[in-house]
Amino acid sequence: MELVRVADRKRRRGDAARPADAVFLTRRAFLLKSLVLAGFGALAAKLWKMQIVDAAQYKLAATASQFSVEPIRAPRGLIVDRNGNILAENRISWTVSIVPARFPDDPAQAAAITEQLIRLLDLRDLLVVRRSALPEGSEEYVLRELAALIAADPGRLIGTILRGGGQEGDLVVVREDLPPEEAARLREDVKRLPGVHVMDRVRYTLEANPGAPRPVPLKQDVAREVALAIESNRLYLRGVEVSDTTLVRRYPAGPEFSHILGYVGPITREEYEAAGGEASEYLLDDWVGRGGIEQYMESVLRGRHGLRWTQVDAHGVRVGELASLRREPIPGYTVVLTIDRDLQRAVTQALREGIAAANAAAQKEGRDPVGSGVVVALDPRSGAVLALVSWPTFDNQLFVDGISQEQYDAYLNDPFKPLTNFAISGEFPPGSTIKPLMACIGLADGVVTPHDEFRCVGRIRVPVVGDEDGGQYYYCWQRGGHGWVAAEEAIAVSCDVYFYNVGAPHQQGAGFDLPLHYYNPGDPEPHFFHGLGIERIHEALTKEFNLGRPTGIELAGEASGLVPTPKWLFQSPLHEYWSVGDTINVSIGQGHLAVTPLQLACGIAAIANGGTYYRPRLVQAITDGAGNVIQRFEPEVVHRLNVPPEHIETVRRGMRRTVTDRMGTAYGKFVRTGDDIPIAGKTGTAEYGVAVDGRYTQSHAWFTAFAPYDNPEIVVVVLIPAGGEGAVWSTPVADAVLAAYFGKTPQTSEAA
Repeated sequence: MELVRVADRKRRRGDAARPADAVFLTRRAFLLKSLVLAGFGALAAKLWKMQIVDAAQYKLAATASQFSVEPIRAPRGLIVDRNGNILAENRISWTVSIVPARFPDDPAQAAAITEQLIRLLDLRDLLVVRRSALPEGSEEYVLRELAALIAADPGRLIGTILRGGGQEGDLVVVREDLPPEEAARLREDVKRLPGVHVMDRVRYTLEANPGAPRPVPLKQDVAREVALAIESNRLYLRGVEVSDTTLVRRYPAGPEFSHILGYVGPITREEYEAAGGEASEYLLDDWVGRGGIEQYMESVLRGRHGLRWTQVDAHGVRVGELASLRREPIPGYTVVLTIDRDLQRAVTQALREGIAAANAAAQKEGRDPVGSGVVVALDPRSGAVLALVSWPTFDNQLFVDGISQEQYDAYLNDPFKPLTNFAISGEFPPGSTIKPLMACIGLADGVVTPHDEFRCVGRIRVPVVGDEDGGQYYYCWQRGGHGWVAAEEAIAVSCDVYFYNVGAPHQQGAGFDLPLHYYNPGDPEPHFFHGLGIERIHEALTKEFNLGRPTGIELAGEASGLVPTPKWLFQSPLHEYWSVGDTINVSIGQGHLAVTPLQLACGIAAIANGGTYYRPRLVQAITDGAGNVIQRFEPEVVHRLNVPPEHIETVRRGMRRTVTDRMGTAYGKFVRTGDDIPIAGKTGTAEYGVAVDGRYTQSHAWFTAFAPYDNPEIVVVVLIPAGGEGAVWSTPVADAVLAAYFGKTPQTSEAA
């Protein structure tokens, strides 16, 4: 029997058990060590990949997070008159903008910043419609209810919201800058109109430009101290930027130039995409020309934006710039116009006075009110436009600074249409101002000679088929008649009967035994027409004087006018057959014939200068900032009139006699210019309205002139729609215009 002490026995059992425990612990330690090693290995591999393999990628990402690419806006080019007076320029403005991509998502932070901006910038609420939230099928009902709330035209409101109306995006602004009491009222009233909201300016800007990475202007022309106060608190106004480099378009010459210059407005999404989007020369929040020279010369005026890389901190605050990557902007070129600023102002004043005088007479006589007019003045030696006024006009500065809906509606609802440039877009019967052109083509065609005379007793009677003793009477404006007249005198006294003979053709009428003819009252003998006929009139007026088509002046929206033909009349909504009466009316500038004032001015200029038709032009040159001429626009000859010089001289002498002969329709009308400036002209009274005994209830007042007679420097066309007799109301305006041009009266002037 083996004797072992208890302690030794316990030790021996423990020793026997140790090998199994040791194996277990070793495996666990191995597994733990393996996991640790694997983790370090993965970390090392990741660091190796980041630092070696993807180093360039992370370097670029780090750079992008530290630097921001910003555009440097190019100054828009100036527009000046022929003497260098500034008509359009730029001024620097403090602007507060929002960067939607950086604006806080946290509602509390966003609300705090919004409240600060509204208070500091005095931002007022807007009334907006969310197109997508209008109930399907009830859109028009909601909008009609809204129109009733704000006393708006429901048709125009529906057109704006549902058919575009010039506003893009889901949110459409209906009213801006609501007074607090009106905003409070509307906020309650529109709760029952789904899709209609009263919004603060900040919320609207964010929702209209969701996630935009670039600044969106919140308010321009911010007071300097307010802008600096916001800038000093930029750390607490995340997503808000302040800039003192914004260039705002300014039109110092005044509304007299609005139809010529146009204005600038924000680029639309469609325009931006059409120009090439991000690959274009435009920014998404750029401004582009709208109408006038601003639009026509957009590519010259806009310049080219620059770029800079600015370093920003974690809060988006600019702290530096990579000067080596900077690309300087290229300013737009200066556009030099043919317009004379002071003459334009003098013409505007003369026209306003003429309209007021004509309106006073119209009101006294119970006729329709007179409130509009046009004057075109151009140089017949080159086609250069010296003045071009359409009244009433509009304030183009409002469209830059922000026009209220009320003011815009006032423009739209004005019966005299101030937004329309009637000098190029208005189409009117020219009345007797067409007679110099008709005389030219009649003499050139040989249907009359300078010495052919026709007897005018105040009216003629043109028989109809089956009624040789009846028919239609056609009157001369001088009811007592002019007696025997030839070409020069017919122009001077504006004899209608003479020009009936120039226009009506020698042809066999259907159902007649005799060719087309007429009778003088008390004379049983028929007088046969030997005139041009409408087809030859159409061909000559369009080919020689470019009527019926745009002149090509550097302005958008130019109308074509109309030189009618039998085919046109039959295919028109009137769906009528042409008659000799239609030709008779066209021959004196009535009926379906329609011209723009500019078209007439160009035609008269071709007669004044002896037979050269020039394209009218407003742009004289393009220069750089230093005044160096980049491009000069020379006179453009469209064609030479196919009219012998001796016949043009006959017409010119007739126009001179209009002013000098005692029986001339403009005799004694030129009181400001005096006798030392020889003037030639032609009056026109284009009648319209319901005729009573051959007389019409309304008429447009026309007058056209050129001077000096021997070597013309200026052609003037005056039109006062519904103004009455041209000799009475338009001639004094032409007198004032010519007096201003020749320095007979002081011209309005202002230091540029």
